[in-house]
Amino acid sequence: MKKYQIALIAVFFALLLLPVAAFTREENIASKIDNRMLANNPFGPNAVIDSETGLSGAVERYVSDRIGYRTEMIRLYTQLSDKLFGVMVHPSYTYGRNGHVFPPDPGDGPELSDLKRTFADMVIRIQHYCDQRGVPFLFAFDPIKNAVYRDELPVGMNFNNDWKEEFFALLDQGGVNYVDTTDTLIQKRQDGQVVFNRKFNAGHWNNCGAFFGVNHMLAALEGDFPALTPNRMEDFFIWTRLDATLPASDFPIHEFETIYEYRCRVDDLTNTLAGEVKLDPQYTDFRYTVNPDQLEKGAPRTLVLQGSYMNGMGYKFLDTRLGEYIAVHNFQNITDFDYYFNLFQPECVIFEVGEYVFTERYFSTQRMAAAQLNPVLDTFAALPEEEGLLETGQVQLREGEALTTLTVTGLPADTRYAYAIIGDTVYDLHRGEEGCTLTLRNGTFDGLTVVTVDDAQQVRRVFRTE
Repeated sequence: MKKYQIALIAVFFALLLLPVAAFTREENIASKIDNRMLANNPFGPNAVIDSETGLSGAVERYVSDRIGYRTEMIRLYTQLSDKLFGVMVHPSYTYGRNGHVFPPDPGDGPELSDLKRTFADMVIRIQHYCDQRGVPFLFAFDPIKNAVYRDELPVGMNFNNDWKEEFFALLDQGGVNYVDTTDTLIQKRQDGQVVFNRKFNAGHWNNCGAFFGVNHMLAALEGDFPALTPNRMEDFFIWTRLDATLPASDFPIHEFETIYEYRCRVDDLTNTLAGEVKLDPQYTDFRYTVNPDQLEKGAPRTLVLQGSYMNGMGYKFLDTRLGEYIAVHNFQNITDFDYYFNLFQPECVIFEVGEYVFTERYFSTQRMAAAQLNPVLDTFAALPEEEGLLETGQVQLREGEALTTLTVTGLPADTRYAYAIIGDTVYDLHRGEEGCTLTLRNGTFDGLTVVTVDDAQQVRRVFRTE
């Protein structure tokens, strides 16, 4: 009997230790069960430390995210809670009224966080950067389902997003051209349209919501580009699909979803650049498409820094209208905005976000505050000029299959802004740990002049290659 008890205790402790033994240490991996990146080692090079919860919060999230059999435990617990008690216990979803599923997000209340203020300042700086270069810019804000279907929220959830009023006031003061698609989607819902599914993919708009939301964006740009007319229903094949589980989850549902599939020709050129464009290792979504008919009509080459609303569904309603569509996942990548702008030389820029994205995981306060965008070089035309030569070792070119990266080192220590002049085009050099860099398509770097402006903005230094 004693041996049996010892064996039972040994089995019990072994079961307790199994999740620890199966602890996942691989960096930059996604969780399929809750459709997000898992927290990285808070002491490693990929750590993201929330300014509010600090290191202790980062450690807690890391252990919680990486414990062994996490996915299996969440799946089992979720399904048992639903079947036995009619309660949804899930990292990404919660039940509302009348069978609706919602993100478990009560809103951020009336106060504007430091992160949101820093984010607003960054949007203003991007607007001014584009204005100086004569490129139309649009910031697009898309609502969470909770803001559109308030009457179907769970009993007791008091959703409050009053912070938006102060946030948009900051954008107004900064002269930002923006749209908030919330009222459009609320109105379309009142008109009888289903703009978010009842259950499936409740964290994002559906095809119908994306159709009307993107049309709102296009209308805001039509004055600059007459070819950007709103999408029409007849531009799409429309059909229904049965969804049997929630996204990134085995949670069973039975819901028919309306799917839109465009009829026009769109050439996907993503593979010509994929793998060479600089992207944050956790957020690597990138697309490059061309619509020949729209290009012929004068639709612009457009750089779109976009989130999951557009990555998952909204992209198709820009594919049909833009001439060239360069899509970059904006999470953390937005702080390298000048890199993408100089590489793709867009005629139009859109920066789109969903309402739920204002967290350190997606937009680092530190990185946003540190991101520097150059004024146009003509700003310093009146400064006295000094000339110099770039030595061979200061200029390095790293050529890939499609793109070449220029790195310039050894510039004066007091350099505040740096520019590259190639032919008649002025490019902004992106300052980083390796030096000042610029990435362009292969064959572009024929003849190079580098211009710097000092911290005190008292002198322009012009460096020519030997």
